[in-house]
Amino acid sequence: MFPNFELIPHTADIQIRVYGSTQAELFKHALIGMFQVIGPIVSNGTKNNRSDTDNYPSAFLAIPNLLDRHHLVTLQAYDKEQLLVDFLSQALAVSDMYNEAYFDAEFTTITATELKATIYGVAITGFAVEIKAVTYHNLAISKSNGIWQTDIVFDI
Repeated sequence: MFPNFELIPHTADIQIRVYGSTQAELFKHALIGMFQVIGPIVSNGTKNNRSDTDNYPSAFLAIPNLLDRHHLVTLQAYDKEQLLVDFLSQALAVSDMYNEAYFDAEFTTITATELKATIYGVAITGFAVEIKAVTYHNLAISKSNGIWQTDIVFDI
């Protein structure tokens, strides 16, 4: 069994390593990881103290009801790396517009160059850290032994 994502030490930004058994699961775990590591302030969430998150932040949110906010995301891109960056960037933009954080995704279409998904989340009042951009720095999606993996760096 592999984790959904893990924090990777980075000197100036936030970096996560994301895993999935499918491309859709990889993208979903990237979405969850991105929003968890920036510390959303959620009135209907509670902190889960976890020993494996010592880098940042010290706890993740446990969200009891994800279905109160949702948005459709439809994208086309040149390749799966651009698709992932565009997906996470679109989620950040929607988050900023509606003061929400997203912790689940359901994909109706996902290929190497396009996706159609509904993202689910909750209302927030802010974040502990703001992401300026999802970067392409060393971004490469790979699949080995049936496990999809990538490292993502967020400019903060």
